[in-house]
Amino acid sequence: MFFSRFFLPLLSFGALSALAAPVPSENIERRADISNVLGILGTLGGQTGIILPEINSLLSGGLATQSNLTPLIGGLVSSLNSATSSLGVLGPVSTATGGTPASVANTVAPLVQQITTTLNNAQTAVPGLSTVIGTLGVDASLDQFLTGLEISVAGVLNLVSALLTTIAGVLSSLALSLVLATLGL
Repeated sequence: MFFSRFFLPLLSFGALSALAAPVPSENIERRADISNVLGILGTLGGQTGIILPEINSLLSGGLATQSNLTPLIGGLVSSLNSATSSLGVLGPVSTATGGTPASVANTVAPLVQQITTTLNNAQTAVPGLSTVIGTLGVDASLDQFLTGLEISVAGVLNLVSALLTTIAGVLSSLALSLVLATLGL
């Protein structure tokens, strides 16, 4: 009887204590790395890979108007804002794994160049489109995206800027002054 009153509760307490063991370190979240940033850029590239060819198709067919380009440019701004939000959630990443800042720059520079070249061609072909580009906030969206990229991968804007020196004139003709300032061009 003494055994059941003393040892049984003691054994029960010991069994419950064993169940409350600390969580193994394998369940600790690891810090995001460059591969996460490249994933976001891949998504953005996929979205712009749909929008920009459609704009170019309208331009080459002579069918481009403010009314049919406005929703496409709005979609482009939305894609940039979505990528910016994703980068904001990610925050600063580890550059030790998943790629290099140069791989990020080599992915971003062609995207920015394709966006600006397409918009410049559209602005040239469609009178008054510069007002639409300004009103929809392309400059602010692209600038916020580049700033978010710099926060995630420190130093990447210097690399991107070096790759985009040839399009400084295009950025200027599109009145993308925030982007020019951010890139230091």
